[in-house]
Amino acid sequence: MIFANKLDFYLDRSGHEALMVEAEKSMAIEKIVRASLPGNLGKYCSIGRLSEGRLNLYADNGSIALKLRQLSQSLLAKLRSRGLDIDSIRISTRVMPAARPLKRPKPVMGEKGRASFRELADSLDDSPLKSAVESLLAKLENT
Repeated sequence: MIFANKLDFYLDRSGHEALMVEAEKSMAIEKIVRASLPGNLGKYCSIGRLSEGRLNLYADNGSIALKLRQLSQSLLAKLRSRGLDIDSIRISTRVMPAARPLKRPKPVMGEKGRASFRELADSLDDSPLKSAVESLLAKLENT
């Protein structure tokens, strides 16, 4: 009996038809928007929900949002010409997690470079430059 109820749930599409219609409509709108935007601009935005005649677009960053705002009237005209009932476009910037800074490997100095600095330190008189070169050599020896 329980198995039959589960099977009926999956076979009965009437509850899911509204969802499928909305998904297909959203995919069609996304296709029109991406085709209407210049260059690769469509890669950096996504379609949000269409409710009460307002289409929500989400931009990856502020500069993309600005460009979308500049193009919004022509985009709206293209969507209307395709028979879509859209009154306005709302453009928002998506909140993206901050990228971690890349750790750069510390530069390594070879033995030839160290020898050159040792020669330089030995040839200098006592001065702030000689202390700086010796300090550098000490740091290099510890790595």
